[in-house]
Amino acid sequence: MTSSPKPLVREAGATRVVETRYEVRSYRDPDDPRVRHDAHAVYRATRVPAQIEALETTPRNKAAPISYAPLPPSAELAAEIATQKEIGAELRAIRSRMASVEQQARAQLGTLADQTEETVNLRRQLEEERTRVRELESKVSEHVAAPPAMPSPQMASGTDPKW
Repeated sequence: MTSSPKPLVREAGATRVVETRYEVRSYRDPDDPRVRHDAHAVYRATRVPAQIEALETTPRNKAAPISYAPLPPSAELAAEIATQKEIGAELRAIRSRMASVEQQARAQLGTLADQTEETVNLRRQLEEERTRVRELESKVSEHVAAPPAMPSPQMASGTDPKW
């Protein structure tokens, strides 16, 4: 019988245990919803090669996610941002000018409304005066159309009549 060669198994290197701390927020027990667990830390033991001196980790909120890939700065992007800022400033200036024009228009509208009301009142007064003038003209024309039957003594004396 021939003996088969023994498989060689390399000896594992020296290892040590490293504990990693994880913060767990408070939660309700899934088995009993009446039980609530407070926030606490959970430690995980990991066996690592002994030659590693330290396993330092950083908090999740300090490191950017893998999906975050900022665009490299470029002159085109900077020009576009500058253009957008300029457009925003122009829009704010236009908005303030529009507000002042609107305020002036409201004041002008108030003035025009007052003037219109005054014009309507003056027209009404003018029509009333015209009506009075027509009435007086008709009375005067009636008075002039009917000559007096007898001359008055004052007219006969040659003096001016007194009205």
